[in-house]
Amino acid sequence: MTVEQLQKLVCDFGLEACAPYTSQTQLIRLIQLQCGDEPCFSSEKRYGCSDACEWSGECRKLKAHWLY
Repeated sequence: MTVEQLQKLVCDFGLEACAPYTSQTQLIRLIQLQCGDEPCFSSEKRYGCSDACEWSGECRKLKAHWLY
């Protein structure tokens, strides 16, 4: 999902003030919070995550720390 698509999804949740965020991680964590889930996307918890959520494929990709 692109950042633009995530920004639209955040706005659909009624969080327009948060839409200017350009970090995929920030946007997905906001969506997780809004859905009542733990905002764990791309955190250290991904290594022990046993849940198969809609973000798991993207979450478990290796990324350089400076990308967060």
